[in-house]
Amino acid sequence: MRRVGGIAAVLLLAGAVCSGCSAGVLGTEDPDLVVYNDSTAILGSISVSGEEESQSVSLADGHPLERGESYGFEVDELGPVWVELWDLDGNQVGRRRVNLGEERVYVTLEEHSRMTVGTAEPWRN
Repeated sequence: MRRVGGIAAVLLLAGAVCSGCSAGVLGTEDPDLVVYNDSTAILGSISVSGEEESQSVSLADGHPLERGESYGFEVDELGPVWVELWDLDGNQVGRRRVNLGEERVYVTLEEHSRMTVGTAEPWRN
């Protein structure tokens, strides 16, 4: 019984430590741009495009992005990029122009296709 209690304590501690990590960011390990879903929409794909590079990821078949989840991109290009979000049916649920600099940028999808941008982790608010 003591062993089970010890294992449970270790798992709880690991979960608490992990919640301080990047809230389970999928995608790139050390992203420049993180898309965070704080809406009821389920994201099936995300694209990031600028003048010199374009990236997209289809999440529909593997792991769609639900509320509380995020996906990170490594972006070589500094300056303005477009972030576009689509649901599982291919409908655009958000589009936002974002200026990338030296700091990591977080783009948050909120209800009613509202998107906010900042440099603080949105899941800590």
